[in-house]
Amino acid sequence: MIPNHPVNYAQMVLDNSTDAIVLMGTNYSVLAFNQNLEETIQAYSGKILKIGDDYRNFVTTSDKEVFFDLFQTAVRGESVTIERLASLNQISIWYEYKMTPTYDKDKNLLGVCLRAKNIDAKKKMEIALSENEEKFRNLIESAPNAILIVDSKGKIIHCNLETENTFGYPKEELINQTVELLVPFQHRGGHDRMIEGYFQSPKPMRIGKDQVTTALKKDRTEILVEVSLNSFVVNQTSYVSAIIVDITEKVLAERKIKKQIHELKEIARIQSHEIRSPLSNILGLVNLLESGMPEETTKEIYSHLKKSATDLDTFICDIVKRTAISLSQ
Repeated sequence: MIPNHPVNYAQMVLDNSTDAIVLMGTNYSVLAFNQNLEETIQAYSGKILKIGDDYRNFVTTSDKEVFFDLFQTAVRGESVTIERLASLNQISIWYEYKMTPTYDKDKNLLGVCLRAKNIDAKKKMEIALSENEEKFRNLIESAPNAILIVDSKGKIIHCNLETENTFGYPKEELINQTVELLVPFQHRGGHDRMIEGYFQSPKPMRIGKDQVTTALKKDRTEILVEVSLNSFVVNQTSYVSAIIVDITEKVLAERKIKKQIHELKEIARIQSHEIRSPLSNILGLVNLLESGMPEETTKEIYSHLKKSATDLDTFICDIVKRTAISLSQ
């Protein structure tokens, strides 16, 4: 059925757009607008927009300067897009404003088309994500241990300042490098497969807790490390965080303590066994002297007694020396 009155299809298209749209002449007069813009202006200011109105009268005071700059840019034949927080009557909403020059069929400049798109939800989410990312970065930077963020290909996408202190690489040299850069050559075989396997079945993991593992510094020296791995997802992309603790001094200290304990046990063994022999000799010889032996025998006993005392003194001096050396290492 053909309608009895002409249908403005262009207006129908405009009114079905979710954007607020207005077409202005070069003198700012309103040539056309859609229903969304009309309702938005009325909701914000209570004003009624009509064809022929000067659109500048509907622009808020805080936006006039920006509006004028955008309009002049569009009149010069350039399209321009900005994001701006619009505020009126204690209502604040993020909009994306796009101004484009508009031409008639003969390519003559007709005016400027302004599109205002409500991006409030998207923008506030972006701001929230940005703030969370900033907090996340600050948290990483303040950590006392080296932290790497690695993607599924094993590339380092972020690291903190402590990573520089631990490995000697400036952050700029580590970003976008494979994590194998920090793995000693003898352990690099199959490292890619290990990363791939971890992403396929991610779970919290600590490497180096029960068995010492090593990492490679920029100067090619190896350090003893403990690595804690955890996976997380951002925007449907998987990453792994690696917290790396340099335990070289800790392990060396533990080894030193174990060595000292072993040495002290050896000293205790000497005390309990080797010292007992000369001490028993001394006690036996003293008993003989007290039993009333002949003078010639007594002289011989004194000779043995002196030797046993000398042996005992030698053992004691050796124990003191070994103990001092063990505790000083």
